[in-house]
Amino acid sequence: MKNTALVIGFCLATFWGTAQSVSDNVSRWSYGFNLGVNYSNVLVDRQLLSKDVVSNGVGLRLGLLADYKLSETVSISPKAELSFNRGTLDVPENDGSFSLYEVMPISMDFMTHFVFKRDGSACNPYLLIGPKFSVPISDVNDNTTSFETGYNLAVDVGIGFEKAFSFFRISPELRYSFGLLNVNQNPIFQDVKFHNLALVFNFMD
Repeated sequence: MKNTALVIGFCLATFWGTAQSVSDNVSRWSYGFNLGVNYSNVLVDRQLLSKDVVSNGVGLRLGLLADYKLSETVSISPKAELSFNRGTLDVPENDGSFSLYEVMPISMDFMTHFVFKRDGSACNPYLLIGPKFSVPISDVNDNTTSFETGYNLAVDVGIGFEKAFSFFRISPELRYSFGLLNVNQNPIFQDVKFHNLALVFNFMD
């Protein structure tokens, strides 16, 4: 958890520095935070044995974000989100016992989304696409064994809509991350891909 706090602190400092550096162009920039839920989707490429179990569940995520308008309809949105994931592998060991492995239970996700928005209405729908880089920062807990997970590179695609209020904007957003890298560093499996479905609520100034 100490590592988690350090990462969050680093992200806060980074976003503050960015805000200061673009003060001369503040009209194009906006900042905010988000929170939501995600559903892990762990994929194993081999034929699973009958006793191997892949379980995917719902986790939480929260983060910081910015938005820079390139034009009236296109913007770029960098995001940094702390993700609590719920993907596990229930694997039989050589002695007949079973071990429950968590796949990237906590990660720091860095994204750069290109947003294509329809402006001019009460609720502005938009599409997004862009890369995501995930850094595992999990710790082992009492009931599971931390699966040796490497860095992950993914492509995010999603949809959402933006609703403006007097002092802030809210954007419910649904996106799916297609994991591109083999995150496995454990000899039990040859290849493990980590995908993720997220529903987040963005709050912007």
